[in-house]
Amino acid sequence: MIKLASAGRVLAGAALVGSSLAVVNMGAAHAIDCTQSPSVRDSNSTLVTRGSVPYHTGPAAQCASVNRSGHASIYCQKLNEFGNLWYYAKDTSSGHKGWVWAGNVQSTSGGPHLHC
Repeated sequence: MIKLASAGRVLAGAALVGSSLAVVNMGAAHAIDCTQSPSVRDSNSTLVTRGSVPYHTGPAAQCASVNRSGHASIYCQKLNEFGNLWYYAKDTSSGHKGWVWAGNVQSTSGGPHLHC
């Protein structure tokens, strides 16, 4: 009985390790471009953030970020490879440009927004 329980734990551990490797391999094969800075500009669109939110270097949460809050000019918008809406925007108080996830946006005005 003890040998059977030990064998079950070994098989469960092997399955867990195997599934972890699959996740690591999938992430390594799929690199996210965190260097996107579009030059197109929507001249009449703005957004307001939900407090202090990250402005990312690319349209993905994995990209580096700096927090900003308040109003921003929208340059353009796009759906990233995961289907999430992101705005490329310029914070009006600091001039910092970056990608803001739509879930962190309280409101937008102007539009329709240009696509990046």
